[in-house]
Amino acid sequence: MQTVELTEEILKSTGWAYQFDLSVLANSNEDTINEHTTNVYLSALQALSKQKSKKLLIGPFYFWICQKRILGDNNRFVDGFALIVTPFYQEVVGRDVDPIVETMWKHKGYIRMESAIPILEGAVPLCVFEDGQAIPIELDAALLARLNDTFEEHQYMLSLVNPGMTLRSNPYVEFYRRSR
Repeated sequence: MQTVELTEEILKSTGWAYQFDLSVLANSNEDTINEHTTNVYLSALQALSKQKSKKLLIGPFYFWICQKRILGDNNRFVDGFALIVTPFYQEVVGRDVDPIVETMWKHKGYIRMESAIPILEGAVPLCVFEDGQAIPIELDAALLARLNDTFEEHQYMLSLVNPGMTLRSNPYVEFYRRSR
């Protein structure tokens, strides 16, 4: 199995978060949620793999996922999840293009897309899409420790340039504790 190296630049990258409302699912148990998020993730990979642009196929693009409270359609917070793709497509392709947004619209609960920094959202990396194929990223204790440390460092650095910024609790702490 091929291993994926996640550099500091990758861990701190910005991309597009496709946000979904999980309350629209008929049955919101863990299995239903996992099935829905897996379907969204796999359809995004499939849409990306069918692109004609060689730059899009070469990538690399990193896929991240997180469950969190999001602002729903009625301006109320709902249980949701975000599929985040980094970096911005423009950084790879050189022009504005979104190869998967139409696919996201087809999924139940899709709300919006917006820019996001996955490390600050508490997202975990799933795979890297490179040279037309998806390479899974193993979420082991070492990677969780790096996510934990990178979150703390990145939030601290942002707070230095944004003095009024509200500091959030580290979402990786619990993951990291469970992995040890």
